[in-house]
Amino acid sequence: MNILVFIIVLGILIFVHELGHFSFAKLFKIRVDEFGFGYPPRIAKIGKWKETVLTINWIPFGGFVKIFGEADDGRELSDQEKKESLIYKPRWQQFLVMFAGVLFNFLFAWLLFSALYFSGVTASLSSVPENYKVHDTRVVVSSISEGSPAFEAGLQAGDEIKELFSQDFQIPMTVENIDENIGFFNEQGEKGEEAGLVVLRDGELTIIEVQPVEDIIPGKYGIGIAIDKVGKLDLNVVQAVSLGFKNTLFMTKEIALSFWHLITGSISFDNVSGPVGIVKQIGQASSIGFSYLISFTALLSINLAILNLIPFPALDGGRILVILIESIIRKRIKPVITNWINIVGFFVLILLMVVVTVKDIIGLF
Repeated sequence: MNILVFIIVLGILIFVHELGHFSFAKLFKIRVDEFGFGYPPRIAKIGKWKETVLTINWIPFGGFVKIFGEADDGRELSDQEKKESLIYKPRWQQFLVMFAGVLFNFLFAWLLFSALYFSGVTASLSSVPENYKVHDTRVVVSSISEGSPAFEAGLQAGDEIKELFSQDFQIPMTVENIDENIGFFNEQGEKGEEAGLVVLRDGELTIIEVQPVEDIIPGKYGIGIAIDKVGKLDLNVVQAVSLGFKNTLFMTKEIALSFWHLITGSISFDNVSGPVGIVKQIGQASSIGFSYLISFTALLSINLAILNLIPFPALDGGRILVILIESIIRKRIKPVITNWINIVGFFVLILLMVVVTVKDIIGLF
């Protein structure tokens, strides 16, 4: 089931991204020969829209639009072909066509966040500004580390924590005071006594006993879960769209910083998730609820946008960099050079995907 949800989410995000390139290419009257889900080799042709062939391809972690003139082979074009070719369009139009996929991913994230807020969805209190009203506040388990005490005790993502009992506390922790006593749930925890959690799952209350251990977080005690305090929002359309925009900007900043820390080595490569890791995360998000799955999809859309902005060959950012360089030097870089750079970059990306996937699989055992 998780794999099916992953395929659906990935397919939607790819479609949105490639629709951006496709739409702006059509806007500037550039020919689009193919709209593909996944990377070649081709599995099947599924249809045709005007001159654009729609295809399904074997490598599932991506997608593309084959824009005429993007892969320049250096041959002489006819006058009609020049009118339809990307490389014969003004460079500002080339830039917008390459940037459009990223733009559509940002707009899609904004749309998802706004729709959630307007629907009165349950949202994380950490993402809600102070002047917005929230009701039905509760604390839920957002993720669990496999092999941790919480995992072994039977806690699940989506469980609502009603109370928490421990020898260290004179009174039980509840939703009202859990922020002050959350102790060994996270990196601040230093308590190791066994705790009993009153958990609401599928409408039934259950007491789960769990023993914090010190190796979850070096030098401190933990049980291996992440929690989130959530509540329902009451927003009108304007407030929902405004908050959706603010949250999209906030998440974009946070994700961009994470990418930067990863590139500079401040964050370990171990924190990078490939397709297998994303399948697991999607499963946890969907188990908490549909709203969490939509929020996670919005975050993936922002991740996809920022990833594609990196100035690396075969990514949109790499192609944008070439356009900017050509604008500065006022001439085209030889097609044979850019084509070889993109080919090498593509295979490096595939190799990186394989490495991350293998790491994810090893992490399952």
